[in-house]
Amino acid sequence: MIVINKYLDKNSPVPLYYQFKVILREKIENGEWKVGEKIPTEKEFADLYHISITTVRQALNALTLEGILVRQQGKGTFVANPKIEKGPIALTSFTEEMAQRGMKAGSKVLHLGRSKANKRIARILKIPFGNNVTFIQRLRFADDEPMGIQSSYIPEALVPDLTESDLSGSLYKLLENKYKLRIANAIEKYSSILLEKRISELLHLNYPAVGFMVERIAFLANGIPVEFVESTMRGDRYSITINLVRKGFETNKTLR
Repeated sequence: MIVINKYLDKNSPVPLYYQFKVILREKIENGEWKVGEKIPTEKEFADLYHISITTVRQALNALTLEGILVRQQGKGTFVANPKIEKGPIALTSFTEEMAQRGMKAGSKVLHLGRSKANKRIARILKIPFGNNVTFIQRLRFADDEPMGIQSSYIPEALVPDLTESDLSGSLYKLLENKYKLRIANAIEKYSSILLEKRISELLHLNYPAVGFMVERIAFLANGIPVEFVESTMRGDRYSITINLVRKGFETNKTLR
């Protein structure tokens, strides 16, 4: 049974669909519908709130794009799992990031081998064109749920004798403990993308699906690039939060 504890103001300059979206968001945040629970149909909402199905659909579409709801064809609309937020204040590995959120990171190695650095990889890693690089591709999990695919390129000379068993945990810990390579800083670039069909399947998403690409270049303290990684992350379970500060104002170093 749906309890109406907030009404729509049809005389307000705020669009009806937006008012309705806010109501639904509050109900979800208050736990009226739990994660994975099916919400009422568009017609049921329209009848209950005395609004058009088009207005209901606009609100549901907006909440779906925000990752709050998820639609399953032929089944209905459900409350989505909350997104994992990434606040790029401190440089962390995926494993460290998940641990900070009380989640267990996992990996499945999709590929480990040697390849030749093309012009782009050579330029990024500052190595000669055609030099050997170690290519690592891993499917990353958070509490056994697939979150993204990471494709890493590391100069082979820096990581001799790297084995698949080495890659069960944090790559940064491995580089530091086994190869004495301590990553000091990194540069990241973010882009929204349409996921390929194979990637969508690996991430348990219906194709086509939207995600985003994170490109990171990691450096040693002396400025030498040690890794270039392309992370393809699912858009419905992962988000980026950035703290912006105007010049002249101090900010704390922790983002909550």
